[in-house]
Amino acid sequence: MIVTLEEFQKQPVLAASIVSQPLNFGLRNAHSNVYAEALEQEFTFDFQDATIVLKARPVSYQWNYGDGTSVTTLVPGGPVAGNAFDTQTATSHQYTQTGDFELSLTTYFAGDYSVDGGPFQPVAGEAAVTSEPHLMSIWRTQGRSVSQNCIENPGGIGCEAPSR
Repeated sequence: MIVTLEEFQKQPVLAASIVSQPLNFGLRNAHSNVYAEALEQEFTFDFQDATIVLKARPVSYQWNYGDGTSVTTLVPGGPVAGNAFDTQTATSHQYTQTGDFELSLTTYFAGDYSVDGGPFQPVAGEAAVTSEPHLMSIWRTQGRSVSQNCIENPGGIGCEAPSR
């Protein structure tokens, strides 16, 4: 008995979660860190009078950053220390424009199956599982050189008291 890619794709494989750091925003022309949280999964089901155990493991990630660029990676990426801006990672992206972008991710899972407790064998092909879209808001920044801090110059750039 062979478990086909079609049967594999019928299983309720959980999509990866998309995480952005910091949460849902980044700066124009800086690396915005995004990464996937994907799990290995196992399913047991009956198929053609046999009990099948199917294991699904994430093997690649197709990122669409929402600005017309995309990349496929073999790694899910991961968090960077703190909430640092402009840290390049395997899955980070530099947006060249400001605005809101809908990032999408398709995770490809390889499968292995066992029939009635027998040895595991590979499923031919990979199941494509699409995650929920993730909104990225990209902001602009302005750099300014200053020679005094706010104690020395309370009226300086960035020293204004908040208004109500």
